Amino acid sequence: MAAQVAAAVSKKLLKESAENRFGQEDPYFETVPATNLLGRPTTKKKRKAAPEGISAHDAKVLTKVKRRAYRLDLCLFNFCGIRFGWSSVIGIVPAIGDVLDMFLALMVVASCNKVEGSLPNSIRMRMIFNIVIDFFVGLIPFVGDLADAMYKCNTRNAVILEKFLKQRGEENLKRTGLPLHTRQTDTSPNRVSERNPTPPRHDSPARPQPARVHTGHSQTRNPPPRSSPPRAGGPPRSGRQREPDLEMGRV
Repeated sequence: MAAQVAAAVSKKLLKESAENRFGQEDPYFETVPATNLLGRPTTKKKRKAAPEGISAHDAKVLTKVKRRAYRLDLCLFNFCGIRFGWSSVIGIVPAIGDVLDMFLALMVVASCNKVEGSLPNSIRMRMIFNIVIDFFVGLIPFVGDLADAMYKCNTRNAVILEKFLKQRGEENLKRTGLPLHTRQTDTSPNRVSERNPTPPRHDSPARPQPARVHTGHSQTRNPPPRSSPPRAGGPPRSGRQREPDLEMGRV
């Protein structure tokens, strides 16, 4: 019976890995549209913020759950594109490791249930169902541990809690009449918005300036040197005077 359940779960996992990255949603980062320096559309990752409209207590609980899920599922190393955490290492120990792994996952669910008003029964049952699948898959030696690392029940439960709190926050904002802020794309000065691109700037040709005409009344910048009055009985002196030569005895 356990082998049949493991085969069905493995088939589902392999199908999800080809379609939507093991059926998971990243609870820590989100992908937003952006543009590169050349103005071409691209995407980038940014850290997820707490959902709008929830209380500070619920935001603190969500942060705590995400931190525990990251330590159990993703914090250690990456092997063949699969992230491993302490849950995978503990599950290597036969029987005892799987029981301890299930106990830690139940502690994460208990932390999720600390939100204001606690969780609905339907949400709590979905989380427990993820833990049950993770436990039975982990009973298979080696292959089960690898499938356990791929399934990541704690990360799935963190995503379920985040979606529940996001829905609750939207309901609170509608009840209070406050606007729901939409997420904006990157608006740095070196990037161009994909939805509202800035049109290119075309400068109109300037009118040519009229040519300047020099009149006879305008004064030149360098006036001609004035000639000295002519000497009696000799040619007139030029405007340039001769400097005295003391060595030749000319003054």
